[in-house]
Amino acid sequence: MKKLVSLILIAVMAFSLAACGGTNDVNENGDQTWELKVHIEGSEGLRQSQGWLKWADMITERTDGRVNFKFYWDNTLLDASSEYSQLTAGVADIADMHKYASDGFTIYEKWKGLTLGTPIAAQSEMGKTLYNEFPELQKEMSGVHILAHAFDGGSYQILTVKKPVKSVADMKGMVIWCEADFNDFFTALGATPVNTPWAEVYSSLQKNMYDGLFIAAETLKLANFAEVCKYATMVDLNYLAAPGHLMNLDTWNSFPDDIKAVFDDPEVVGYIENYMDTSCRESDAECVEWAVENMDTEIIELSDAEKQEFIDVLNESKKGMVEAWDAQGLPGTDILNAIIKHSAEY
Repeated sequence: MKKLVSLILIAVMAFSLAACGGTNDVNENGDQTWELKVHIEGSEGLRQSQGWLKWADMITERTDGRVNFKFYWDNTLLDASSEYSQLTAGVADIADMHKYASDGFTIYEKWKGLTLGTPIAAQSEMGKTLYNEFPELQKEMSGVHILAHAFDGGSYQILTVKKPVKSVADMKGMVIWCEADFNDFFTALGATPVNTPWAEVYSSLQKNMYDGLFIAAETLKLANFAEVCKYATMVDLNYLAAPGHLMNLDTWNSFPDDIKAVFDDPEVVGYIENYMDTSCRESDAECVEWAVENMDTEIIELSDAEKQEFIDVLNESKKGMVEAWDAQGLPGTDILNAIIKHSAEY
């Protein structure tokens, strides 16, 4: 009789947990188990993806196999334009989220442009500092549990086809491809920003339709830009990591405290944040070296004073954005001032 009651209780437990996200079951020891659906924007072979796989292995090992993961690569689970809303709706349990635009965000929608120009050493830590300082940032992420501030940031450089860029003055009149987040910056530099689809960028550079682009240095090799861009100006403009390692709240709330403690363990969180940070730098350095040795790319190193000229223009270009937030009752100027203040501390 006791055995029958135990079996019934286990069955009821498994049924009641089925709505909590992922696939739930009970193992032979009567312990609850989970298989979580993980949405990844990139392909399995990318360096970022390898970090995700290692992180998942850490969770599985530390939960004695009670938590496992099923990965969906290349945007095959969530729509890239509505990742957050679909994550909160339970389509996925966890998301590697890169797109904040048009998905209910205000400040985080402009995060790249807002935080561009911060020290690369600040990558994850300053992002978390700002999040903790401003309730408005916390409110924008209130529908999820943040697993890590591991949205893959990076240092962007100016790659040019024919004309080397050695100063702010050299930017005047140039046509530069960039993400729309950076349009105000390039306009302030006296350049013309263009935001055509990524698939068209290489051929447009090849046809001399653009003078260059603003992108991570690793693309010299990974996107073959060293074939069409002779120069790389190392402006080293970094943007901060954002809360991109996110979990559905229903899934989070389905876990007992011991499972939650594994996900929030500083060693686990620190691993993925550090991996995304250091792997980005290592990839950039490796690809720059490859471009110099194999494609004769000319690397233009700027002095600290020359880099600061770009940052001064950049910070001035952000004022229209933050003042618009101020008018909406958001602390736009306060956040920008905090970014400038914290940047000086690194």
